[in-house]
Amino acid sequence: MIVPLQILSLSSMDLTRIAFLLAPIAGVIAILASLLLMRKIGKMDPGSPKAQEVAQAIRVGAYAFLKRQYKTISIITAVIFVLIAVLFGVSQGFAAGMGTAVAFLIGAVASLAAGYIAMDNATKANVRSVAAAKISADKALKTAFYGGATMGFAVVGLSLLGVTILFLIYGGYGALFNQTLDATTAANLGRSAASGIVGMGFGASLIALFAQLGGGIFTKAADIGADIVGKVEAGIPEDDPRNPACIADNVGDNVGDSAGRGADLFESAVGENIGGMIIGGIISAVTGNLLFLIFPLIIRALGIFATLIGMPFVKLLPSEMKNPMKALRKGVTVTTIVCAIMFFIVSLLFFRVGWFYIFGSLMTGLVASVLIDYITDYYTGRDRTPVKKIAKASQTGSATNIITGIAVGLETTALPIVTLVVALIMSYVFGQQFAILNGIPAFEGGIYGTTLATMGMLAVMGIVLALDGFGPIADNAAGIAEMAGDRGSAETMEALDAVGNTTKALTKGFALGSALLAALLLFHTYIEEVALQTGIQITIDISNPVVLIAGFIGAMLPFLFSAQAIDAVGKAATKMVAEVRRQFKEIPGIFDGTAKPEYDKAVDISTKAALSGMIVPGIIVVIVPIIVGVLMGPVAVGALVIGCTLTAVPLALFMNTGGGAWDNAKKHIEAGNLGGKNSPAHQAAVVGDTVGDPLKDTAGPSLHVLIKLLSTLSIVFIPLFLNLLGLI
Repeated sequence: MIVPLQILSLSSMDLTRIAFLLAPIAGVIAILASLLLMRKIGKMDPGSPKAQEVAQAIRVGAYAFLKRQYKTISIITAVIFVLIAVLFGVSQGFAAGMGTAVAFLIGAVASLAAGYIAMDNATKANVRSVAAAKISADKALKTAFYGGATMGFAVVGLSLLGVTILFLIYGGYGALFNQTLDATTAANLGRSAASGIVGMGFGASLIALFAQLGGGIFTKAADIGADIVGKVEAGIPEDDPRNPACIADNVGDNVGDSAGRGADLFESAVGENIGGMIIGGIISAVTGNLLFLIFPLIIRALGIFATLIGMPFVKLLPSEMKNPMKALRKGVTVTTIVCAIMFFIVSLLFFRVGWFYIFGSLMTGLVASVLIDYITDYYTGRDRTPVKKIAKASQTGSATNIITGIAVGLETTALPIVTLVVALIMSYVFGQQFAILNGIPAFEGGIYGTTLATMGMLAVMGIVLALDGFGPIADNAAGIAEMAGDRGSAETMEALDAVGNTTKALTKGFALGSALLAALLLFHTYIEEVALQTGIQITIDISNPVVLIAGFIGAMLPFLFSAQAIDAVGKAATKMVAEVRRQFKEIPGIFDGTAKPEYDKAVDISTKAALSGMIVPGIIVVIVPIIVGVLMGPVAVGALVIGCTLTAVPLALFMNTGGGAWDNAKKHIEAGNLGGKNSPAHQAAVVGDTVGDPLKDTAGPSLHVLIKLLSTLSIVFIPLFLNLLGLI
């Protein structure tokens, strides 16, 4: 049996109990940090009355949309809650059915809360960033960053604390603290508790899909309308107060990039944590040591402490004004280094034999996150070669801009996937070597190694989320400054907005990287859960027609889903363009400032489009795997998940990173290059940006959620696949 190094003569189980307490403590600290940052931001100067007026209009619009969206999502959640309770109650008994249903509901509610917190604070930090820009660029950057960090700490804290508490309630408390249980019984009880809360991951993923998809449709419908009619046809900035879609555009930044991303990354943290605990539970059952089960929680807790240390290093020096990304990267670098040091210490502290293989597995994920960061920055940075290449192609028109943008987007899939594949291979080998040294089955040890790589990557989620939250806040602040006529602040915030495009792309790359690393652990979790419930170890054999058919269905799903999402944006954008043109035609006083645009009409168009457009794609994703599982059994569902993952990851990388490159090619020209604003190159770049908009902010980020949703859904509904038509 693996035992930790003896410390103060404590037993292995006593040390495991103490280590476990790090998770809830870190979760509470993260939530407190989020609350303190909220308080700090709330006390900051909100700026001029005009800026406050614009900000209030954005905040009201965001709340109005979120209220209607959450009402729709709540109805869907209630229906699925009842279905889970009834279906599982019939097949497994009332207690088991309600247990899964309640876990699902908790995950759903917590995901909604994460999105709400992210949006609420973003709508406060945006106008304060404008006021801070009057003092210094560093002050503006920190204000936007602190606003993002509020979301980061809230998401990582809620996810870690939620998983920890639910694990204790569902049997983890007895496994850890009932001293009358022998080691093997305690380990099995802990594994059962981890499996029992997988419904929480499904609930979080389902809500995140609707939140991300609905927010993405809203924001891109408004953004495209503002760009096409405002920039291209009327020759005015998209954030010009004369643009009827400008308020809707800024509302969209909050409901899509803040609320949607908050729910999205919350589900990542929850789903991958639970999957990691289940895989760890398998090793715990073999060794009789619960340390393996709780170790993923410990790593996530260490990430919170590292983020707290790294945050103060975010400072913008005068020499860095041309590249503000350097200031943000300081915080990421320090957080990463501190994580590495902590990984070294806990690996050495808790594992006596082969500790360096545990450390190696953790480091592969951490290093992969750093490489993904730099790769994404290379492809999306405003002054990087790929972005300049797209901008230069804009000189010969929209067609060459789009062709070059597609080529760059396709190219962006290679390096991230190679990086993640190498990380998977290395972590798997490290895990195998650790297992061999300690008498654990090599295959299970290898899978555990990939699990630790995933946790190593997720450890820096807090600081990465802070960067992601920085993006929409900086974007909103630039818009508020423009609409309020504050030219001094607008110039500073435009520079930070360009960096925000890169930070948003970095987070999407990070999210997809964690999804790919997690794909193996969640798939293995599915296989193990099927074996646990049936006593049969299923295999996914491509020569089996059922496997091949289901695999093709899974491979098709991301394309069908993306088509529905992009089409919803296209329909909504068409209505938005027509509305903006109507107002320009029927309200002539808009251009000379004697009449105000009807902003509420544009907000209403985006709201209705988002609420109607998110339903069908979301339902398709839920219904298709259930139908496949009912008709063809759990083997087919496994093949479907594999097929979906293999196509969704490169497709999402193409959309997210390619779309970010298109956006910053436009901003590269707007910075005064290749003719500057209102030049033919600029107009072509605006068209390219509108093509990339629904890719990078609607379909692309939603695909990341899709991968996790299918994985957690497949695990939750195993009893349904087995009880209706049996095992095929």
